[in-house]
Amino acid sequence: MAISNHLTRRNGVWQYVRRVPEDLRDVFPFTRVQKSLRTEVERRAREAALDLDRLWDGRFAEARERKGLVSNTGELPSIRTEEWAWPDWEALAGWFEASLAEEDWQARLLTMTGPVLSKGADFSRIPWRDDVIAREHIDREKLLRSMSVSQYGETRASFVRSYIRRLGVALTRSDPNFLRFIAACHAAELSYLDLFRLRESRQGGIGNTHPDAIEGPWRQRRASYPHEAAPFQGGASTDASSGVVLSPTAPASVAGWAGKTLTHCIDKWVSNRRSAKQAVRDHHLSDMRKTVAAFEAHTGIRDIGLITRRHVLAFRDQLNSRPDYKTATVNKKVSYITSLLSTALNAGWIDREIGSKVFLRVPGDEGTREALTDPQLTAIFSHRIFKSGYRSSSVKACGELQFWLPLIACMHGMISSEILQLGPDTVLPHDEYPEILCFSVTNAGGRTTKTLARRRWVPIRHELLDLGLRDLVERARAEDRPWLWPAMDKDGKTLARISNYASTFFGNILRKDLTITEPGLSLYSFRHGFQDRIGRAGYGEEVKKALMGHADTGMTGRYGTKKAPKPVDIVRLNEAIQTLSWPFLKDIRAAAIATGDDSTRAPRRSTPSIAREQAVPSHETMQAAGAQV
Repeated sequence: MAISNHLTRRNGVWQYVRRVPEDLRDVFPFTRVQKSLRTEVERRAREAALDLDRLWDGRFAEARERKGLVSNTGELPSIRTEEWAWPDWEALAGWFEASLAEEDWQARLLTMTGPVLSKGADFSRIPWRDDVIAREHIDREKLLRSMSVSQYGETRASFVRSYIRRLGVALTRSDPNFLRFIAACHAAELSYLDLFRLRESRQGGIGNTHPDAIEGPWRQRRASYPHEAAPFQGGASTDASSGVVLSPTAPASVAGWAGKTLTHCIDKWVSNRRSAKQAVRDHHLSDMRKTVAAFEAHTGIRDIGLITRRHVLAFRDQLNSRPDYKTATVNKKVSYITSLLSTALNAGWIDREIGSKVFLRVPGDEGTREALTDPQLTAIFSHRIFKSGYRSSSVKACGELQFWLPLIACMHGMISSEILQLGPDTVLPHDEYPEILCFSVTNAGGRTTKTLARRRWVPIRHELLDLGLRDLVERARAEDRPWLWPAMDKDGKTLARISNYASTFFGNILRKDLTITEPGLSLYSFRHGFQDRIGRAGYGEEVKKALMGHADTGMTGRYGTKKAPKPVDIVRLNEAIQTLSWPFLKDIRAAAIATGDDSTRAPRRSTPSIAREQAVPSHETMQAAGAQV
């Protein structure tokens, strides 16, 4: 017997309680269905609940169809399945397996060559999938083989739904064939994983049955379904069988072709960002393009006028089924799609929004970043990179960046991209107080900043000059480099790659060299620690925001200067930077920077007293670099 999940008992009497799906909250004037079954006998209650399940499954399906949650590209409206026989469900499980196999085959076709496709197929030329994807499939196969059918239903039903939803089929536990269908899907997924392993080991698996070749009742509906859904009309009506009042509504019909794709939306998004002088980072853009490709492959839709909320939710569920994706990653990728559709809406290319509540709730402990403790800071800056002038030759160490990036981040609260974009023209005396040498965080010279508020002056800690910062600046100027770091190319296009390299290298230092393995620690942890230290030193929010480039929040942030962060006395900011206590600083040594052979020169040591006397370079030397914030 099928089982309803919507039963509860109150004062001995069984009740039917069911929430209205989120995508239909605007259709019904209530958020849940509630009806007393007027029996204390569980068997009778379950029979009555199954009848109500079928009733409300149908009503929700009709509401979705009337609301326009369908497309005219071949995706079906919600299909009522109460009259389906087992062969129909069995065919649907076959369609599910064919869809999995087809997605894998399509991914391999991108790099497939002729020998694989010829009559005497050369299996040794079958393209491999990405290592991460291969590992995920291996882990998934191991997990599924250990699962019972009921466990598969609990953990993988959402994954199955994300596929069959494309056909308009709603999977509910109230259907008598639910458990048997789940078992068939369990077998189908294992069969697909066998095929994946065959392809990955280059032993066979050439081609597969296309999902469209699978016959089923959904294909009959596909042929007869009109291109536009009729709007729902009529007033409120009461249904005694359900015990609730139905809501009057009149949603718009399904949107037609827009003649634009998500790729057009990306181009528009980039144009909008650049017009607003906001950063467009290569790695972010690359991830966005990959997500769009995955979305289009999953839905089979390219025209943005045909994308519905259902497509976005199905894509989200499919991403969430991947064990290698955290919730925050799923939400980030879904946000790419919703942001691009918002861009299309603002451009007048489409006339409707996807709506809210498409993102998953992020667990409270996921993705949090922690500040480094004092003992951890001592351990980091006791590494031979900071104590003896050692430099790793690894490409990801990025030369002098392995020394300067953590040091500047720790003592100034700057993020990696800001430090990487420092150049001879952004290490200079302050406009009004030339005795205060600063880092100028700016978007001049082709630089990018995350937000307008990030443009700022950051006084330089005196000890950095004795450690060789001045020499670093002069050498970059002598070599006519726009950046302090040779690893950066002149046009700055390597910013994302170098940032990733530095992050990876620092992570290896933490975990492998220092065995610091606490989760949530990264280069960004220096920024969190800097913020905490500023607060503990007694400085208020204005100083903290000015140094870190945080915008004003709340009502007070809406008034006053809009083109730059609200100014704070640079003398006060300098005092904060110079007086923060960093016990490890006195023991740091830096390798000498010279144009010739550095091997004969001793490492340089931070000497606070000398640094304070020589903190400011000659006005003539630095004035030539005078780029302004």
